[in-house]
Amino acid sequence: MTRNMFRKIFSIFPKPLCELLMKLENLIVYVFYGVLATLINYVAHFGLRIAFTDFRGVDTSSFTAVMIASENSAVSSAAAATFAWVVALIFAFFTNKFFVFESKDTDRKTFAKEFISFAGGRLFSYGCEVAIMFIFVDVMRLNELVIKLICGVIVMILNYIFSKLLVFRKKKSADDTAKE
Repeated sequence: MTRNMFRKIFSIFPKPLCELLMKLENLIVYVFYGVLATLINYVAHFGLRIAFTDFRGVDTSSFTAVMIASENSAVSSAAAATFAWVVALIFAFFTNKFFVFESKDTDRKTFAKEFISFAGGRLFSYGCEVAIMFIFVDVMRLNELVIKLICGVIVMILNYIFSKLLVFRKKKSADDTAKE
């Protein structure tokens, strides 16, 4: 979804609300793609856990029964979080680069620098997610789905801060520098 599509959607609202949405456009676009990345992360996480679960004797027509059975998956929640993180990282890098922060640099050096910086920020938030999942799911045995949702919010906030302030920050042009 491009920014023009967001702007068209914003324009259907009353002028004061439209103006507010336009001011928050970058954050709204980030949240939109962040939610998609989070959904991809969840599908990859739970898909892997479920793929390696023995469902013999389990009523697989019941969502609750499937989720309970997946707690005994051959894949730990930490391993599933790692797999899901890699899948979501690749999706998020491209959507953040081209649609959220609109980084136009495509030369190999800049691309590599942005990807490494992006992955570094994501590694930090990944570490936070794995620690939270391990402590609250594997050790304290709290509801995995609830904890994963809470992690999603924390991770999204951390990732926005890293991307905006470190990875895709706008370079000052000669005009901007002269104004200071």
